[in-house]
Amino acid sequence: MVPFVGALEPGTATVTVAASDSTSAAKAQADYVCDGSNDQAEIQNAINALPASGGTVQLTEGTFNCAGSVLPKAHTTLSGQGDDKTFIRFTNDGILRVDTEYVTLENFHVEGTGYSASRDFGVVYIRAGHNAVRDVTGTADRTIQGLFYVRSVGLGNKNIEDIEFTRVVADSPGTYGFLHSSWGTDYKVHKNVRYTDCRAIDCGRYSAYNPWVTGFDFAELNDIENLRVTRCVAEGTLESGFHFEYGPTKKDIVLTDCISRNNGQKPFPKTYSLGGEDYFGSGYYAPKGSYTFNNCTAEGNSAYGFFFSYPDGVHLYDCTDFETGRGKTDYSAVKPTSFFIVQSQLTNANPSIVMEDCASINSHGRGLYATLVDYVQIKNFTMTNPGGIDGVGALIGDPALGVGFVSSNLDIHASGNSASRLVTVNSASNSKFTGSIVSDVATPFTVAGGGTNNVVVEGIKTVSNTLPVGSSGITTSSVNSGAVRITDCTVVKPGSAPLPTPVPTTPAPSGKPDLVVTDISWTPTNPASGDAVTMKATIKNQGDAPTPAGAKHGVLFTFDDGAAGPGIWSDAHTASIAPGSWVTVTANGGSSGATWKAVEGAHTVKAHVDDVNRIAESNDANNVRTEQITVSKTASGSTPTPTPTTPAPSGKPDLVVTGISWTPANPASGDAVTMKATIKNQGTAPTPAGTKHGVLFTFDDGAAGPGVWSDTYTSAIAPGASVTLTANGGSSGATWKAADGTHTVKAHVDDVNRIAESVEDNNVMSKEIVVGSLPVPVRGDLNGDGNVDWADVTIAAEMAQKTTPSDPAADVNGDGTVDWKDVALLTDFFFGRTSSL
Repeated sequence: MVPFVGALEPGTATVTVAASDSTSAAKAQADYVCDGSNDQAEIQNAINALPASGGTVQLTEGTFNCAGSVLPKAHTTLSGQGDDKTFIRFTNDGILRVDTEYVTLENFHVEGTGYSASRDFGVVYIRAGHNAVRDVTGTADRTIQGLFYVRSVGLGNKNIEDIEFTRVVADSPGTYGFLHSSWGTDYKVHKNVRYTDCRAIDCGRYSAYNPWVTGFDFAELNDIENLRVTRCVAEGTLESGFHFEYGPTKKDIVLTDCISRNNGQKPFPKTYSLGGEDYFGSGYYAPKGSYTFNNCTAEGNSAYGFFFSYPDGVHLYDCTDFETGRGKTDYSAVKPTSFFIVQSQLTNANPSIVMEDCASINSHGRGLYATLVDYVQIKNFTMTNPGGIDGVGALIGDPALGVGFVSSNLDIHASGNSASRLVTVNSASNSKFTGSIVSDVATPFTVAGGGTNNVVVEGIKTVSNTLPVGSSGITTSSVNSGAVRITDCTVVKPGSAPLPTPVPTTPAPSGKPDLVVTDISWTPTNPASGDAVTMKATIKNQGDAPTPAGAKHGVLFTFDDGAAGPGIWSDAHTASIAPGSWVTVTANGGSSGATWKAVEGAHTVKAHVDDVNRIAESNDANNVRTEQITVSKTASGSTPTPTPTTPAPSGKPDLVVTGISWTPANPASGDAVTMKATIKNQGTAPTPAGTKHGVLFTFDDGAAGPGVWSDTYTSAIAPGASVTLTANGGSSGATWKAADGTHTVKAHVDDVNRIAESVEDNNVMSKEIVVGSLPVPVRGDLNGDGNVDWADVTIAAEMAQKTTPSDPAADVNGDGTVDWKDVALLTDFFFGRTSSL
């Protein structure tokens, strides 16, 4: 994270403004004295009187009645005597508007009331970067959109960076306490933002600007990066305490030692769709992004303690929820849940979410809900006395939605008798469950569902007064034979045997580095077609050993997997990277130069660290980061040269992959699969003899296991000729260990650009490989899981909203477009209102 710059030291000049009700002595020493009416005039005059180098406007004790706005200028500080001594009260649409950089606001109380027409601004309204608010308390009525509001409007044609709130309190406003948003600009990133010891109290609880008022809303319409929230409190808010909207990009978000309690004061709706946006009611509402929560607490929030949808690299450590659902009684629509996790199957992160040493205590509903998820890792999760929903304390895989818990692990230590089924697992696959149970209910741990496959329940000791001693304590229901393996699970009486020691949350050191890409950037930041774009990547060693000194720490950048031009790479960094450290590297090579020639449109750029596996890592499946880059049209005045319909001979080879095959042809899970690729030279010159003709095979871009490669073929390939190459190497061997399911295998010829070609963007071929039995296609089954369920409805809705490319399979009414009519048909079928599609 870039260190906070903040409000640079102002000039030494100080101008004092006295309130109309300040002491005679204060007035006698002041440069300006207010009369209690239109006091903004004296404050603004004092600001304007400061030299160009800036300075401080010092407000005395007392009340400043402002019937208009105050606009600090750059490099100035507006300071009072404390939030219990200096009061600034805005009426008549007056606000404290910061449109310049390097401003500090400190040590006063601010209030805004009675706003009229244009209400979509804030009482403290910040529209520029490098600004700080410290030791300020504020309130507002319901007539304005936000109390403390940071908003991008494109001032200076740049994003907002370096914003600090320290010991700032939003006290019972009728609107958002702290709000970030943007409007009418492409410069919508808020970056390097810090909140420390701030509080949002009773925001919207007694009157509200709109029905969705939250305490802290960090991403409404803006993107946000490098956010740090430390020791902040949200309490008694109408909706969520800490909130992020689904649409914006959220990267590198860290909340530490925060408390969110008694939020969701809005009444429950009569009807509610799972994860719907008509009700949030969360302590922490964090959809679709990369977040870390350290030692955060939720207590008594109405719907959810911690809510995650589409988690894309989320980490929770030592987080606790108490009494979710407190104060509510009708759970027929909204189902209170301490930790709610859905839809990681539509993201790319592995793991999608990590929870370590977290706890749910006395939830009035569920302690844990996780469905439509994969690559979830939950370690040492404690669930104490959940009230249960439909008799279930923890629901892992919702039978109403079909697909449950895939390629994941749950270590749970559950206790209580309020829920008749303490833990229920539905339709899990390739997953493992461990932990302990203390309960007298008849079915404390159940594995159910015909979709269950390759599930291991291991080492769970159940302490019970009612279950037979020596039985497993694990119940299965409607699962296929062999789908569940129960080992070392047993029931004991209280006091007869100690519970097993929980699995340590810190994995044993691997003794290896683990490289990941944490950021991708480029110059120029807004390229036009034809620009030479320089790429950078920040790589981090998150392993427990340093990378080897002297080894190239390579990063390969690709653009639409080669379809938008040849890749480029960085291979100059050879110094060791210590565990926990990172470096930023710049592309310095490529078959056509070290920069990418920008092509108009939106493109996917991938940065693949250690792409040729020079460094032995503890995890080779997390080396790729993906971001979007948008290229505008060619700069005005330039005329693109028409592309000739028949290119002139290049005098170069041009390698393409024409076929991918594997042995065995129909692999089962765990098989060692040998990969082959047929490559053809469709250029006008032979490939060079003596040069390795490499082919890299990847599986779900690394998510389904480490890649393998072929690099032994060195003979020339004549124009028009083809050869078939077999994988002979890889970081974990020359074969791929098959993982159950359907995967995308890619064969990338000349992946490290050893051979100069006439065309570099046609080197990749993709093909699906099915491990296990091939499912029979089902009409309306958009995610290929064999069922028409809520996940398919969600996918169709995203297509109808144009947030996801349309798939003809979603056009269930056959009118040639994917729209809300198709979504309605899928919804009716899912709920049984129609019998066929």
